[in-house]
Amino acid sequence: MASHPGRADDRLPTIYLHIGTPKSGTTYLQSRFAENHERAAAQGLLWPGPSWGRHVAAARELRKLAPGEKPARRGPWSRLAEDALAWDGRAVLISMEWLSSLQPHQVEAALESLEPARVEVICTARDLLRSFVAQGQEMAKNYRTWPWSQLADEVLEDTGGPAHQTFWRQQDLPQILGTWLKFVPGDRVHLVTVPPAGADPEVLWHRFCEVLGVDGSGFSVPKSDNASLGVVSTTLMQRLNTVASARGLDHPVYKRAVHKAIGVDILGPRRRQEEPIGVSEELDHFLRERSDRMVAELQGLGVELHGDWADLVPGPPAKGRRPETVTDSELLEVAMEALVTLAVRHTDEVERARPEKRVGVAEQRRRAVRAARRVIARARRHR
Repeated sequence: MASHPGRADDRLPTIYLHIGTPKSGTTYLQSRFAENHERAAAQGLLWPGPSWGRHVAAARELRKLAPGEKPARRGPWSRLAEDALAWDGRAVLISMEWLSSLQPHQVEAALESLEPARVEVICTARDLLRSFVAQGQEMAKNYRTWPWSQLADEVLEDTGGPAHQTFWRQQDLPQILGTWLKFVPGDRVHLVTVPPAGADPEVLWHRFCEVLGVDGSGFSVPKSDNASLGVVSTTLMQRLNTVASARGLDHPVYKRAVHKAIGVDILGPRRRQEEPIGVSEELDHFLRERSDRMVAELQGLGVELHGDWADLVPGPPAKGRRPETVTDSELLEVAMEALVTLAVRHTDEVERARPEKRVGVAEQRRRAVRAARRVIARARRHR
């Protein structure tokens, strides 16, 4: 399928596909539009809901399509496409970072289902050094079992291993945009850069809204629940993933019991108590050189830039600690604190579900907490 810029039906809304990349402010943008979908609709922009989960399910279906296969007629992508095409406003926003790693036949299938509407692609991106650190800890939060050292070595040595393939499939900007440019002309592909570390998040927000033709100044800012992890928590999650995988824990259970209950709810808030993740000088140098080549390639693609090319060039070295230096005693201490928190929350849930047992359960809770704290104290004494 070649791109057909003249085929769009002006009576239909323009459909914007925000394809990621991962860790480029996507959660912030998605949650803000989800919370302010009524304000967006008042300006003619549909955020298909009721929740972002629809976008996730639709992107998941696309990623599973084999060559020649089409989305199911009443499947999640087709239903999302139908809602988009039926919108009587001027534009629709579909946002899911998995779209960045679609293969050409999957991109083609997605676009065919949106014909004859005009489709524009938005790709948000940050510099490669920050992306590597953020993507590495995100992998640890999402059931990847390889240690940090394997990710660093495979990327640095360009080995083509599983960690290497996963990282570049989601962060190789010229490759990602090149795939979409096979089907969508360059003047309809928008690259929105994430400003340097320390910049006001509103800068990214307004750049993104500019593409959509939306005045986002009155949109409320939701509380984020996708905080990056510190160096010890990242290492702990990788260890937990290994155990969960060995036990055959299926993905839906993992998402609830490990990713959400531990990674997001317990370890996420610990970020300020831990050192951030750092990289070796060798890897830092490699990522900077690769960034320079990527920017040069991107400048030759003919896409629409919203931001600054300099935003994609790494700033100061990532200050922090390399995960392979984390000790077992540090892991034990954080694991014990997480266990106490899980015990308390589980007991609270039981207490709420069985009010007639409230007194007995409350005493059990106190005993469990005291016992867990004694374990932590002993672990600290023997470090």
